[in-house]
Amino acid sequence: MTRRLAALGVAAAASLLLAAPTGAASRAPYAAACRAAATVTAQQLGRPDTAPTALPPTPLPDLLPATQTAAVARVVAVLYQGPRPATPHRPAGFAGPIPPARCQVVRLAVARTLKGTPPATLVVVKPKAPYTLAASRRVQAGTFLLDGATPYPTILGNYGPSSYTPSDVAAALNG
Repeated sequence: MTRRLAALGVAAAASLLLAAPTGAASRAPYAAACRAAATVTAQQLGRPDTAPTALPPTPLPDLLPATQTAAVARVVAVLYQGPRPATPHRPAGFAGPIPPARCQVVRLAVARTLKGTPPATLVVVKPKAPYTLAASRRVQAGTFLLDGATPYPTILGNYGPSSYTPSDVAAALNG
């Protein structure tokens, strides 16, 4: 009788393990990468006396020293989306900072490289910022500027790749 119960227990445990989602084991490192990714603030840009407000796109000269890879790419897949940050209640007509969207981990297919030598596909972290990325069949309109973080580089800039055209990035790198 005890052997039969033990075998039943092992079978139940095995069925639970096999029923787990395929990507469940890989989500933990992505969540940790999102927590470790920096969020751009006015204080990080050397303006500590500035109240937190909606920031314009970070100028290229401020980002290029931290950029290890500049690539024109498309988002192949969104591998992880962090929890949605709480949106504060604001009165009508309130003018203030744009609330950040969730952190994401995405896979990029590199179409062209402007700086660095990335592999053809790259897994990167999009930190909490006021935009989200979606999988697409088309190459993004701008340039992904990535830091040198390992194992997942972080996208630099507060509004994503569309803020930096490949021609502007190439000119800034050559000039």
